[in-house]
Amino acid sequence: MSQRPNVTEIKCSDCGKTATVPFKPTAGKPVYCRECLAKHSTPRTGTDHKSNSESTKEQAWSRRRTDWK
Repeated sequence: MSQRPNVTEIKCSDCGKTATVPFKPTAGKPVYCRECLAKHSTPRTGTDHKSNSESTKEQAWSRRRTDWK
């Protein structure tokens, strides 16, 4: 069975299981299998995007001149 290009076989830094990743790992940095990566990742929430958008709007309004005509 042939492997796809840009796929590297790794040993998970957490559990030691063999897995493949779609990149070349950087020496000295941990690489995780899919299951362990899920344990180490922070969950994404939709509120971060909304708060950034609201923050940007506030900044835009604060930069506006109030004396323009």
